Order: sequence, then structure tokens, then C-alpha cells
Amino acid sequence: MIRLFETGLKRRRTFDYWRQLEASQWLSPQEITARQLAALRDLARHAEATCRYYRNQWATMGLRAEQLDGLDAFQHWPILERETVRNEAVALRSDAPGLSRISKSTGGSSGVPLQFDLDSGSYERRMAGTFRGYAWASAGPGSRQLYLWGTSPTRQPWAARAKTFLYDRLYNRKILSAFELSDEAAPSFLWELAAWRPEVIVAYTNALYAFARSLKQRALVPPAPRSIVVGAEKLHPFQREFIEAVFRAPVFETYGSREFMLMAAQCERRKALHVTAENLIVEVVDDAGRAVAPGVEGRVVVTDLFNYAMPFIRYENGDRAVTGGVCGCGRGLPVLAEVVGRQADMLLTPDGRRLPGLYFPHLLKDFPAVRQFQVLQDRLDEVVLKLVAPSASTGDLDRITAAAQSALGPRVRFSIERVGEIPLTAAGKLLVVVSRVGERGPSS
Repeated sequence: MIRLFETGLKRRRTFDYWRQLEASQWLSPQEITARQLAALRDLARHAEATCRYYRNQWATMGLRAEQLDGLDAFQHWPILERETVRNEAVALRSDAPGLSRISKSTGGSSGVPLQFDLDSGSYERRMAGTFRGYAWASAGPGSRQLYLWGTSPTRQPWAARAKTFLYDRLYNRKILSAFELSDEAAPSFLWELAAWRPEVIVAYTNALYAFARSLKQRALVPPAPRSIVVGAEKLHPFQREFIEAVFRAPVFETYGSREFMLMAAQCERRKALHVTAENLIVEVVDDAGRAVAPGVEGRVVVTDLFNYAMPFIRYENGDRAVTGGVCGCGRGLPVLAEVVGRQADMLLTPDGRRLPGLYFPHLLKDFPAVRQFQVLQDRLDEVVLKLVAPSASTGDLDRITAAAQSALGPRVRFSIERVGEIPLTAAGKLLVVVSRVGERGPSS
């Protein structure tokens, strides 16, 4: 049914691309690198010819697409920063005729919400990459899935709700809002889980860990799924161990982002994360933009090889990772040993709920006036949202306040503080959620 919908009704090549990925993952690393280089050259030629930003920047630096004779040379090309995408969006868009554009926005988990475009072919390849990565966890399309995930903080129009309902039915999935999870709600969440009887649970890492803790504390035993897929936040070893013990199922870690969808995932051996290298070049670099040695932590820089509508070439997404992991499954795909820079804190409330830190990125992505933000919780009953949003209207602030206050509950004092800038950490990172309340680590 899903294949008929994607291929027949939507005229998408998603399943064709998935079939190709299933074959290409077994190529040698050298063959995959050669394919990446060929795709990169085509993308660079396109960007040079049709994107004013790249054409001007590369000309100023004396760079030409024809100079890309290897991926080593690519390390000398400039890095695209998130703020540049915000400020130069028009110049970054391709003016090539005939491109079908899909508008997207990020949740701003790095603290800076972002609007961008991609073309339909790129979207189909991304979906194919997701199908393959999830299939490694026995979570391919059509498997019965329960999502403990983010849902829209604001009420959507009727047509959007109907579309979501039909899409969930088609893909055989049920979604529970991670933003509504609490100790008190754990039994009702368990009831939903037991009624749905999913083959696979897909969840925010911290939300599922909190759910597992609540079940354990109440001596409640959930039905065991076939597998569990976690993402959106870093998975710590103690969390994997605890979740697997409570749900009696293997946990598979994934790494993705709104800009690129699934970037890497664990295969059936659940060791390192295999990069979707047929669609992406994922680099881990030092402060000079050069590749770090295996086992060394660095900045994540991503190139989407097939988004011709708005090319992202050496885009720094704000994450940090360690390259050089080992899997041994025989796939030729490059791997990441660990993604270390994606932890979003949980916010604790006086009524015992744990609100995922990703709630605020999810909420604020729909407010283009918000340039940066940071959530601070020094007390259980108080949360402050710092906003860099010079053009935000009173109506914007009222809507944000209403949604946040509803999520946090009446016993939490929520306030917005408008600031000119938000200082970075010594490592140059922007901490999106800073909570100094509650437990940390496995002993809590």
C-alpha cells in the first residue's frame, strides 16, 4: 500500500532510490568515495552556475568547481555557517528553471531556527535513506510503529490534522506527544502502548528514558516491541542499558536533522553509526576546517549531494562528533563512533513531569522573528526564555507565552527576557536548554 502511494499516486522514486541504497551500501569505501566525488562535482557546477552566493564567494577565493579533483581538496573550501543561510537565503537559492521546491524549517535545536528549501528529488532520496536506516532496526515502512515524539504545540487547521491522520494510518503508526509525558501520565501512555502493540517504538531519547524510569518506579511492565529506534538527542550507555532492560528490546541509535533527515544510523550490530554517504558527505573537522584524526572529537560539517534547490555545501550544523568507529558488518559506508553534541536537557516541573528540552525548538521554529533563544531553569517553579528577536511582535510573544505556559503547567512561572545576544560557551557552543534542577546520570 505504501509503495502504491509513493510510486503510483505521488509519482515519487523513493522505493527506487531505496533499492539502489540497499545495493550500494555493500560497495567498497573506495567505490563509495568515487561516487561521492562525482556527485559533488555535479553539485558544485550547478551551484557555481545558478546560486549567486556560491558563485560570488568562490570567485573571490579563486575557487572553481572544476578544481575538485578529490575529497581532500574539498577540505580547503569554505564552511557555510547557519547564520549565513539565514542572511543569504535568497542568494543561496538556485535560479535554475524547473526546480520543484519544498519549503522546510528547522526546530532550532542549535538555538537558531532556520527556513530553507529542498527539491523533490532530494526529498525522495532522503526518504529512501530513512527507509534503509530504519530497516536495519527492523523498522522499515509498514511495520507497526509507536512514536513518542514531538507534536505541534499549537492547534493545527482541520485539513492539516486530517492529512496527518491519513498519513499515520497509511504508515501504520501511532504518535504520542513527548511533550505531554509525566509520571502521572505514564499509566495512560502505557495503556496506549499496550493497546497499539507496536512492533517498533520510535522515540526521543530522553523522553523514552523518562518513560522507562516512570514505568520502573511503578513496577509497570510494558509489552516488548521487536526493536526501539531513538533519535533527536544523544543516547548515553546508561540510558541504552536501562531502556533495554525495561522494554526487553534492542535499542538502535540514529542521527539526523531537519536539514538533512537521517544522516547516520546503527545497523543490526548496534555499534558505530553508518553515514548515508550516497546522499551526503559528513565531515568531522577541526577549527581550521580540516578532517580530525579517527577517535578525535570535532565539528560536524555536512554537504547534501542532491539538494539542487538550495545547496548546502560544507554546512556546519552545530553538532560535534567523533569519527573512526568500527562496526565489522561489511558495509562500505563511513561511520561515526559517536555524536556528542546533541543533548537537549529535560525541564522538570513541580507536578513531576519531564518536558523534553526539544519542546522549545519545536515551538519556536514557527516564529521567523526569533533569531536565537535559550531556556534557563534555575528553580523547579521558574523557567526563563531568553530571546534574540528584535522584530518579534507582542502577538508573537503572547502566543509563545501561552503555548509554553500550557506545556509547563500553572505552578511554573514562565517569562520571556528579550536580549541582544546570547553568549556562547568556551567551546563556542550555544546551549539551548540549561536546567540546573533535578537528576543527572544513572544514579539519580
